[in-house]
Amino acid sequence: MSLNPAPPYESPTIEQGVNTLLQDAKDCALQRYANCEARIRRSPTKAVLCATAVGYCLHRLPVRAIIIAQVRLVTAVAPVAAFAFGAAKIFEYLQNQATRNLR
Repeated sequence: MSLNPAPPYESPTIEQGVNTLLQDAKDCALQRYANCEARIRRSPTKAVLCATAVGYCLHRLPVRAIIIAQVRLVTAVAPVAAFAFGAAKIFEYLQNQATRNLR
C-alpha cells in the first residue's frame, strides 16, 4: 500500500491528438515514399513507362477543373473544421477549469 495515491489519468488534449495524427500521417507518407523508391530502383524501366502513362493521362484530364473543385471543397470545409477545433479547445478549457475548481 503506497502513501501517495496514483496521479489521476489526464486525457490527451485536442492539440496533442492533432499532433499525433499529423505525425502518424507523416510517418506513413515517408514509409510509402521509401517503398516507392525501392520499387523504382528494382525496375527503372517499368517506372519510366508508368510515369509516361500517368503523364499522358494527366495531360488528357481536365486537371484545372479538378483542382478548382478541390479548392472549392477545401474553402467550404475549412471554416467548419476551424469552428469545430475551436469549440473542442473551449470545451477542453472549461473542463480543465471545472476540474481545478473541484480540487
